[in-house]
Amino acid sequence: MNDANLRPPLTWRRFLGQALGLAALMCVSLGGYLVVLKWRGWDAQIVTYTSWDDFIPYQPAWVWVYLIPYVIGPVAIGLIRPATFRWYVSRGLIVVGITLLIFIVIPTQTAKRPPEHGLSGLTAQLYEMMIAVDEPPANAAPSLHVSLTCLLALALIRDFPRWWPMTFGGVGLVWVATLFTRQHHLLDIVTGAALALVVAFAPSAFSREPAASADRARHGD
Repeated sequence: MNDANLRPPLTWRRFLGQALGLAALMCVSLGGYLVVLKWRGWDAQIVTYTSWDDFIPYQPAWVWVYLIPYVIGPVAIGLIRPATFRWYVSRGLIVVGITLLIFIVIPTQTAKRPPEHGLSGLTAQLYEMMIAVDEPPANAAPSLHVSLTCLLALALIRDFPRWWPMTFGGVGLVWVATLFTRQHHLLDIVTGAALALVVAFAPSAFSREPAASADRARHGD
């Protein structure tokens, strides 16, 4: 029996439920991030900037790419199987919890952004709004933006393996955007991706899952 036969039919109810579920996870993540930012952000003394970051150009117009997961993510998550959705949410909550704990215990920050961004119009307004939300520029490593998009990519590849070039390419662009907009440094990207991979591939992550997923699919889950 191939994967297509095991996949339950996509319905609007499931699509919207999963899309709203991801939106809720994003709200929890952002809410916790901002609480810790305002609480511990001013105490951050460790700057995650390294000399390698000198090779990365400052391209603040990439703010559109940086924020695109908030638009595309719920749509993409609405297409995956319920079992994969549960896999993503459970591991996403673990990643958020661990990351917030790290932010509390080891507050880090990014280097100061250039004073002039050279933007105008709607792009300038969006960039300035993003900077205002992220004041002070702390909660740097590991990057939650990177961790959650990494898990999203793994979830999509689990259900749509043929999409892997587009999935990895899209997530890669988002990670590049975090660097171009000076939201993060290379160290933040590496630690964010590493945390997501550790949580995703923990020994219990796939325990009995193939059989359980197949059984749920046969019953229309």
